[in-house]
Amino acid sequence: MKKILFALTFVLGVVFILNINFPLKKQDIYGKYINMNFDEPICCVEAPHTADTLVLYEDNTFKSKFYGMSTYKLYNGLNPEIELHYTDFGQPAVYKTYFLNGFFEKPKIILNADSNHYYEKLD
Repeated sequence: MKKILFALTFVLGVVFILNINFPLKKQDIYGKYINMNFDEPICCVEAPHTADTLVLYEDNTFKSKFYGMSTYKLYNGLNPEIELHYTDFGQPAVYKTYFLNGFFEKPKIILNADSNHYYEKLD
């Protein structure tokens, strides 16, 4: 009985660790991200559906072929979020999303969780 309880606890612990979203330090957020899984059917016009690189700078500015050069805001807590402030057809626009940081994975900025569309950190 103790062996079964230990095995069950061990398996649940491993599953938990592999699925947890680890907090990010601010310095881990800055850097270059590449657009992944963008060739899925277009689900939202706010996300790039072509190859794109997003660079987040420490001074709260970013650069991207899709979004252009603009600013962002971080909400860095247990589940960090990011707001990209950019111009779309001459009008101010905001895209709010979140980070995922799994065990043995690079940080990701989720664009659409259902289609597994995200920016993955390169460096």
